[in-house]
Amino acid sequence: MSSFLRNLPGHRIKPGSRPAGPEPVMNGTTDPESASEADASKTVGISIVIVSYNVREYLDACIQSIYHAAETFAGDIEVIVFDNDSRDGTLALLKPRYPEVLWLKSDRNLGFGTGCNRGASVASQDLLLFLNPDTLVSENTFQVMWDFFRAQEHIGVAGCKIVNRDGSLQLACKRSFPSPQVAAFKFIGLSGLFPKSRVFGRYNLTFLDENKTHEVDAVSGSFMCVKTDLFRTVGGFDEDFFMYGEDLDICFRIKLLGKRNFYHPQTTAIHFKGESAKSKPFRSFLYFYESMVIFSRKHFELRALPLSFFYLGVTLLALVNFGYSRFQKWQRWSADLLLVNGILAAVTFGYMGYLGMSTPYTTDRNLYFFWHSLVSLAVLAPMAYIGDYGRFVQKRKTVFATLCVSFLGFFAFSFFIREEAYSRVAFALAALFSIFSLTAWRFLAIQGGKIFAKIMGSTKRIAIVGNNTRAKKLADLIVQEHLEGYEFVGFIKLGAGRVSQDIMQNLIGDLNTLPSIVNKVELQGVIIAVEEGAFQMAVKLLSEKSNHELEVKLLVGEPEPGMMSLIDLNFRK
Repeated sequence: MSSFLRNLPGHRIKPGSRPAGPEPVMNGTTDPESASEADASKTVGISIVIVSYNVREYLDACIQSIYHAAETFAGDIEVIVFDNDSRDGTLALLKPRYPEVLWLKSDRNLGFGTGCNRGASVASQDLLLFLNPDTLVSENTFQVMWDFFRAQEHIGVAGCKIVNRDGSLQLACKRSFPSPQVAAFKFIGLSGLFPKSRVFGRYNLTFLDENKTHEVDAVSGSFMCVKTDLFRTVGGFDEDFFMYGEDLDICFRIKLLGKRNFYHPQTTAIHFKGESAKSKPFRSFLYFYESMVIFSRKHFELRALPLSFFYLGVTLLALVNFGYSRFQKWQRWSADLLLVNGILAAVTFGYMGYLGMSTPYTTDRNLYFFWHSLVSLAVLAPMAYIGDYGRFVQKRKTVFATLCVSFLGFFAFSFFIREEAYSRVAFALAALFSIFSLTAWRFLAIQGGKIFAKIMGSTKRIAIVGNNTRAKKLADLIVQEHLEGYEFVGFIKLGAGRVSQDIMQNLIGDLNTLPSIVNKVELQGVIIAVEEGAFQMAVKLLSEKSNHELEVKLLVGEPEPGMMSLIDLNFRK
């Protein structure tokens, strides 16, 4: 366990004492005997259920924020993590670090709702909080939600104010139920054009004041509080929903019991939305729109439109939105298109000129168009699928392997169209040059060695917030070039305590002087490397208008060569 956790004074995390073997899955019913035993053992406190899938670093930061918030809560906190067959070493790294957490594991991905049900089946506290692993809670979160449930009568579920990494409101934290009319206004864009309209803005209730408590239809499953008794009475999450939609469904069923659901913005959580879905992006889109079908079929009559047409419309909508999300960075894919088509043209002229043959550019324009379309598709389709044209840039190894497989497939395809294959050698040479060129320009411009990074202007000048041994160790690793793309500028002091001589020699200021430091030393980013208070400090940095252009990262765990975990707390669009 990290020193951050060991040094927490008087935290109230209950250690998990039950075995972490397989648990029965709740599927619409509750076993009376097990429920009565659980009721008898319930204590005053909150059971936090987290379903994790391949988000090791985010889960680590999430648990740290839970421990910190537990300090200010008067009751007990129980943390239950259900791992949905993660392949990123989640359990191997985090289970020894957090022995108080109750770890449950599945040998296959059972989906979000099923994982929540299994976690909730062993919960022992009065209140359940379903929390996404890519979420950070505020210091007062548990006490605020506990007090709210005690003050409200006939309460069903409640959610807090959920914000994105840039501090903006995440609209899904308060919603109405997706009736055909409400969904139509959303997907044709009227809700975006008229967000304050009580007619068109019902999908995300954008006409409601985000800073006031409101009764709503539904809240987000990324942060959902519900009484343990009520959750078991209603039968838990419907496991027909694999991912997405189960939160709407349970809110709907709870309201049918006469309960009231609330959006309560007196506490805030940051949600790094969609981290678990990155490993299977297209399938995640299909899950989202499939959940719409399941919810509509379950709760609404679709007599106005044949069900087959409804399915077709949802599928087309999923494809369109998936395509849009994959091609957000037009500069990147435009540069790729220019590069690969230029390479193909140069190789064709050079190779066929060497053979004394006429090129298709002068003899057959259709053939020219066909092969350039083929090489463009060989690049755009796979690179878009892995998300390289979205918000994030993939690793060099991922780009190289993806392009190799793609070009190999298209080269094999050319054997079935011999009459159109004017020169497979030219295509093969163009493919090889394209693979290495596309990988190389990403290497040089984004991740490359220190010299090339400086030439391309991609080295970020960063300061480290912290004055402890972890901060010093991180600085040494950056200076020794174990963290590519960063140039260490100095330390930013935290608090009024004394600092060591090593830190003092490179101290450039404190948090209060950060705005002036940014301009003085041309600072581009900060890495937060503190023992405790990391989340609260991150929120402070994000909330300062003068710091919105800074890249803010949070160091998770101990910095080691090749094993440093940095979480982005704000991404500039």
